[in-house]
Amino acid sequence: MDQFSKLPKRGTIQSFFNSYSTNNRKSNSSVTDNTSDSHSDERIKTVSRSVDSEQQQDQISLHSPSSSSRILSPLQNCSTSSNKEENVCLFSSESPALLSPSNKRRQDQTSLSSPKSPRLVSPSSRSSQFVSASPSSKQQQLTSSAAGPDVLLISPIQRQQEQTDLSLSKCSSSLLSSSNKSQLYPFDLSNSLNEPPAQPKLATYPFDKDKRCFHSQWFLQFSWLEYSVQTDFAYCYYCRHFNSSARLNTRNQSDAFVNGFHSWKNAFSKKQGFSKHELSQSHKQAVVNFEEYVLRKKSSSNVIQVLDRSRNQVIEQNRTKLKKIISLLHLCARQMIALRGHVEDASSTNRGNFIELLKWSSSTDPVVSSILNDSAKNSTYLSPQIQNEMISLVASNIRQQITTKIKECMFSLMVDESRDISGNEQLSVVVRVIDLEVTANKDNLYRSTLFKEYFLGFIKLVEFDAQSLTDEIVKFLSSINVDLQNCIAMCFDGASVLSGIHSGVQALLRQQFIPRAIYVHCYAHKLNLVICDVTKAIPYLSEFYSIVNKIYTYFHKSSVTNETFKKVQQQLKIDCSILSNSTTIKNWAETRWDSRWTSIQSIIDNYRVLKQSLEELENEGSDRSIDARGLLLGIREPLFIVTLFIIQQLFGKIKILSDQLKCKISHSTTSKSLDFGKAHSLISDIINQINELRSKEEFSRLFEQIAEFCDVNDVDFNVPAKHRRTKTLSTRFKDCVVMSTIGQRENISSVDEFRDRVFYPVIDAILIEMNDRFSNSNLEIIRGISSLSPDSSQFLEIEELTHLCNMLQCDGQLLKNEIQVLKPMLKEPKLKDIVDLYFEVLPYKQAFPTVISLLVGALTIPVSSATTERTFSKMKFIKTAARNSMTDTRLSDLSIIAIERDFDVDYEQIVDTFAIEHKNSRILLK
Repeated sequence: MDQFSKLPKRGTIQSFFNSYSTNNRKSNSSVTDNTSDSHSDERIKTVSRSVDSEQQQDQISLHSPSSSSRILSPLQNCSTSSNKEENVCLFSSESPALLSPSNKRRQDQTSLSSPKSPRLVSPSSRSSQFVSASPSSKQQQLTSSAAGPDVLLISPIQRQQEQTDLSLSKCSSSLLSSSNKSQLYPFDLSNSLNEPPAQPKLATYPFDKDKRCFHSQWFLQFSWLEYSVQTDFAYCYYCRHFNSSARLNTRNQSDAFVNGFHSWKNAFSKKQGFSKHELSQSHKQAVVNFEEYVLRKKSSSNVIQVLDRSRNQVIEQNRTKLKKIISLLHLCARQMIALRGHVEDASSTNRGNFIELLKWSSSTDPVVSSILNDSAKNSTYLSPQIQNEMISLVASNIRQQITTKIKECMFSLMVDESRDISGNEQLSVVVRVIDLEVTANKDNLYRSTLFKEYFLGFIKLVEFDAQSLTDEIVKFLSSINVDLQNCIAMCFDGASVLSGIHSGVQALLRQQFIPRAIYVHCYAHKLNLVICDVTKAIPYLSEFYSIVNKIYTYFHKSSVTNETFKKVQQQLKIDCSILSNSTTIKNWAETRWDSRWTSIQSIIDNYRVLKQSLEELENEGSDRSIDARGLLLGIREPLFIVTLFIIQQLFGKIKILSDQLKCKISHSTTSKSLDFGKAHSLISDIINQINELRSKEEFSRLFEQIAEFCDVNDVDFNVPAKHRRTKTLSTRFKDCVVMSTIGQRENISSVDEFRDRVFYPVIDAILIEMNDRFSNSNLEIIRGISSLSPDSSQFLEIEELTHLCNMLQCDGQLLKNEIQVLKPMLKEPKLKDIVDLYFEVLPYKQAFPTVISLLVGALTIPVSSATTERTFSKMKFIKTAARNSMTDTRLSDLSIIAIERDFDVDYEQIVDTFAIEHKNSRILLK
């Protein structure tokens, strides 16, 4: 000890290390009984000095992250002495040449205790810093730690872990006696029982004076053997950590494997070698202590695992219950099933569909049974508030999936408004995008899935001016993270507040947010206006429309007339085997675009049934007979029959166009989506076909069908029409130019008169309205999109594409270069439209990015806003007269779940979100 008392201070540790390392290499002495003399130059030594003034600085809180969750080895779990000692390593950390990577790592860990001067710390001294001598001292440290600025929240499981670790350390420390000396070991040995024995396998080991060295094969023979490269000494792993000798004053052979063994020539000696140590009593006791320690560690780990497993089971059960509730809510919302009941308390026999479905399934589903029977009364999670919240989470999940798809894509905006059953104005918001993930195969099976139109939700309107609507639209899109700058087109109906050219919503959006976006007046609404205007322009069509509506009303307002119609219809089917396409009379409705054609077709299919039913009802003698006689005269009149067939033929062609303009895009696998260019091509074809009907030959063929129809239904077409009094022009119009009818109408009886006064005027009115409404709107855009069609004479002409290119903000020069390369590659006649061209160029999207962008933009521009009309149909199924107290938020959420029913919902994600929003929930969810 006199030699160690003369050690230099910290500043001279490096020179001292060099002198000792030189002696270390020159030392040839073996292990002797005098420990301090034989190992003074070969092993690590410590110097202790009193540091009473620095005790509080060296002490480390029990709440240190490195010690709070770790089970300490017995050597680390020793009592804290009253006088703290500062351990100074003889080998300075400033000599990296003799330190292995593992030594440097341990040195860095040790440096945490003294930032200014890294030093070696023995396991016993380290444990005095990390483990308090008594529970009371630990409690004081916990209290002082809690008083600091960084407050640590300890869960019950963590508290149990700390208590178990402390108990285990105390029990393990009873296996050995604390040494008065602080034993210091090299850094390259195992630092704790959490580390395996240090057994480095080197190509060569240092030779001693007898030309002998350590051999790595010895590790295979003695698993407890450790070797320090730093000191060239061998140690016993068990005896180092579980030394059973109370003091090291008495030197024995086993102590050599605690302090270090270097006599390689005696490694297998019967008196002091490895075998001798393995058979020693101290080694056997150390092995027993180690096994007991491992057993205790495993036992404490099992306790924690049991607690964790129990907690995880509770969490999993709660999450399973919540997922079952969410799945049932999702099902009811998808199927538009009402959830709530009028009275939902326990005394009610009908607590609503949601609760009743849970009760019904509880007999076969144990999870549902547990929800109803085992849950606490204040945590059933079946309340209306929780229902609304979970429905909102499901709707938000679907909406988030939609916004993810359109986040980086060009899209078109479609909005429309309608009034719900409560009288609130609801604005429907729909976006149209091109699914860039869709690729074509040889059968073009994915063609119908290329176009996507997504419903985003309803917005309740309080003010109905254009600026208020614009603000609501922008606010809504911003709330769901949809960038309005990616909008390239808008499609609204003809309402002035939406489509006004100066102060409508479309004008305000372009002025304030999206100046390059184009506005498209919904083509389906335009076509409906064509039919309405034609009906008003032709005098007799208004009368014809009135007769058709009266027929529908007559047979539906009374059960007697309806039963008579069904009875006659059944008799004619049995007697004559007449199988009509329509079994009932359809209504001619203003808001149903197909109703004009379907109502006319239903009258043609059921004309004989109508005629015979009216004849029977005419003979009843009641008030109904008067109406029946009037309707019978009306449907027998030749003008009615001729007009019936004229409208059926002309409106039939318009219906084809109408079906294409409002075809269901997202959820139909059979309908072909219509792009902007194809819509104009189809409109032009329909106009040409209607124009071709204006000929004597076409009317002659039509009149032959009328004559055949009259023969089948026993109608005498040659009977003159009812004589009408000829009206003369009023004298007050004597000096006026009359441009419209004033009640004058001549009787029509001949074929030529039917052709010239009915057939031709109807065709002319349709052509005028269609040419007026479908021409000169967005002409430059139409020309650009049309030039992308392979059947166009201006196919891929850069002059025609310039305006469309500028609108989509594409580089004109790049587009020109790409088209020059692309056109020679597109000589195949298989390309029919823009969609075919898109799929043809798609495999080369890296080579033609500008062309792809141009095609995507052209396909994104919508033709009609019919999807918004379909959302209102869903709204009427969801918010009914029996559910008119539904809030607007709930209506929007239920609508998006029902309309976008094809989206899958991740219930695990819903539960996670619910758990985050309810951190103080009464049940564990995370």
